[in-house]
Amino acid sequence: MALATLSSKTLKISEQEAARERITATEQVLKENLTVPETRDLIKNIKARYLIQESSESKEIKAVLQKVSSGLSEATLANASREQLQSLQAILVQKLDEISKLIG
Repeated sequence: MALATLSSKTLKISEQEAARERITATEQVLKENLTVPETRDLIKNIKARYLIQESSESKEIKAVLQKVSSGLSEATLANASREQLQSLQAILVQKLDEISKLIG
């Protein structure tokens, strides 16, 4: 069954969320009596929703990485005030802690 392709691995979400998507899609197929091509379109739209979200999140991280690596040159840091450097350090430490928690 085509709805089985809505797995946690395919959608890159938890199994509970994937199960919820499959149930919702199955209910829609039955309620609207969708044809096989219509069901495939529904599945394609569900997959696209998750892949677009992942793509945009990835772009946000790439933009931040680019800005931090090129924007925080040694010269820029040397021209910053002590307070600015301390503030930047505190924010970076906090973000590194958040990243460490997510990585595990």
